[in-house]
Amino acid sequence: MDIGLRDARAFVLASSSGIGQAVATELAREGAQVVISSRDEERLAAAAASIREATDCATDAVEYVVCDLDDPESVESGTEAAIEALGGLDVLVTNHGGPSTAPLPELSLADFDDAYQGILRSTMGACEAALPALRDGGGAITHLVAVSVMEPDARSAVCNVFRPAIYGLSKTLAEEYGADGVRSNCVGPKGIASDRIDEKLRERAEREGITEDEALARRVADLPVDDLGSPETFGKVAAFVSSPAADYVTGSHVPVDGGWHRHAF
Repeated sequence: MDIGLRDARAFVLASSSGIGQAVATELAREGAQVVISSRDEERLAAAAASIREATDCATDAVEYVVCDLDDPESVESGTEAAIEALGGLDVLVTNHGGPSTAPLPELSLADFDDAYQGILRSTMGACEAALPALRDGGGAITHLVAVSVMEPDARSAVCNVFRPAIYGLSKTLAEEYGADGVRSNCVGPKGIASDRIDEKLRERAEREGITEDEALARRVADLPVDDLGSPETFGKVAAFVSSPAADYVTGSHVPVDGGWHRHAF
């Protein structure tokens, strides 16, 4: 199935590893011209090389810009640099690092101030910088934001405060820019194998006094499937949602969670 991403121009935030890199890889595999970003140029160079090798794409099909999500000016300049390198923009994929999972009594207001910039303001800043280019011919904004905010739990105060706001932002963008041909959707990971999951398993093992294997087993036991999901699977879903093949999908949330989210609606 051709999902229509051949020669599309895509910019992916926070994509030197994890699900961000997985999405960038699938976009490149579908023939898109991709710019990846993070704050670490050395990791970016390695990620770009890895994507090129995995997809057998041309060297200039995957480029990178340094973009620090904790710095508003870097978000703006990084997005503008990506658009200039691509000669326009068809797809913006927003993403951010994993925030603290400490319980609320262990967090300060300064922790929330820092998280606001790295999670929500960076997303808004990238959208603001990208929208003029996306409106020129239409395009898609795909937000990678954990599905777990649908069922907020303990030790996730930072996530529970800021990530739902991205859902609201996405809905607003879909409503206000739909007439300009711009779609906006959220794709929600949960239980996708990654460095972030490994970190959470280590934390859980230490917190509950169990082994990491036992922590993994308990996590999988929460799912109707029998294993974690792969980054490749997640990347394929995000690439589809970002593609012309999903041209009637906007203002939506697509969970990629192995059935973890059980609400009927």
